[in-house]
Amino acid sequence: MKLVSVLMGILITVVSMGQTNVSGGIFQNATWTLAGSPYVVTGSIVVFPNVTLNIEPGVTILIDNATSNDIYIETRGTLNLVGTDQLPITVRTLQDTASVGWQGFKCISSQGGVLNADRFRISNAVTPFFYEAPLSLYNYTNCAFTYCDQAITVGNEVKLNKCLFKGNNSAVYGWSLFTIDSCTFSQNNTAINAYSTLFELSNSTFTENTNAVVFSSGVFDTMTIRNCIFQTNGTGISSPNNGSIEMCSFLDNTNGIVGSYFCVIASNVFNYNELALDVSALTIVRNNQINTNFGGVRISGITSMSNAPVIVENEICSNVNYNVDNNTNVNYSLLTNCFCGLDSTQIEFYILDGYDDISKGLINYNVYDSTCLTVMYTVSKFGETATLDEELANFGFTNPVVSRLDLNYPEQIKCILLVDQSGRAYTLNANGYNSFDLEKLPSGTFVLRKVNDLFVFKKVLKI
Repeated sequence: MKLVSVLMGILITVVSMGQTNVSGGIFQNATWTLAGSPYVVTGSIVVFPNVTLNIEPGVTILIDNATSNDIYIETRGTLNLVGTDQLPITVRTLQDTASVGWQGFKCISSQGGVLNADRFRISNAVTPFFYEAPLSLYNYTNCAFTYCDQAITVGNEVKLNKCLFKGNNSAVYGWSLFTIDSCTFSQNNTAINAYSTLFELSNSTFTENTNAVVFSSGVFDTMTIRNCIFQTNGTGISSPNNGSIEMCSFLDNTNGIVGSYFCVIASNVFNYNELALDVSALTIVRNNQINTNFGGVRISGITSMSNAPVIVENEICSNVNYNVDNNTNVNYSLLTNCFCGLDSTQIEFYILDGYDDISKGLINYNVYDSTCLTVMYTVSKFGETATLDEELANFGFTNPVVSRLDLNYPEQIKCILLVDQSGRAYTLNANGYNSFDLEKLPSGTFVLRKVNDLFVFKKVLKI
């Protein structure tokens, strides 16, 4: 009887009107049932070693944060928090449900702790799930993280499918492998902050975030962003690199994409942004609709022609302040882009280059008819040898390359220029017919930037 009294003193459970109040230690296997829901956590809970707490699908857990924001639920045994698509498990505070109000779940693996969680709705936690030893894979489907401080901290790999992130300070943050599909990010300070080896983002929506997607370092393997919507964010994508952004919509953001380098931006729509695109070294901008923004395309961060972006086959029209701002001293030929003006005087007003500021380089362009299909005439401000149209070089080679780069081209190539991801340039002379020795170059991804005197843009993978 004395032991029973002690246990009851540690784990207080009151069932009244369908509500179950809980706190203290759990020393034997237990189940929180749907019939006993909601469970009101009035104080911190610890699941002790060799004990399992199962939480049934559909259960609601309410954290009583009226007197304290320090409540947590800790497991040194096994805690199963797995709902279903039809009956997710809900965890939130009783008060101030739009702000942080409790500490979250803690898994102490050094004492045998195991925490399984999926198909839940969790809110108001400093750290929703803290693992003493980070998981090798965070895999969540049809989950929601709302009004937390740091929703998910990735230690190795994360896979998210059909998840919601709303009102968090940091929604997804961390290192290595990211696979995110069909998720919604809304009203977060930073939705995704990635130090990634591999980054795959598809079919997702970002609205009203201060920062939607931030790459805080170079992507080691590759980045793919496809079929996403970025709307009314501070910045849609910051510093994208080593990959592609395709078939996305950027609408009414302060900045659509800023600081891109070593990547492809293709077949996207940019409308009503304060700045649609800020592009930098070794970026391809192709077949985008960049219309009715305050600023269209700004080129920046380029120190030489070898690092210059390729801007081809875009529609860049009706932007309020400028269609293109050449914020570098490099000359560009933008002959394949349509600016929707029928005469050069109209187009020139929205192109900021050396004619407006002598510190800037010049821009060549074509004047098209109203269909953007037929060239009426060309405005040439400098020699055509400065063209950046990669289609002018029709040659091939095999990727990846081990030690030699052999170019399949009917004319003799005597010299090439390769540029690595950091912007370092390598000039190589042929040591055979159209053959170049890459043995002394480090492994990695390069851009073939120049063939003889022709500027091109083709990736070379050296292994």
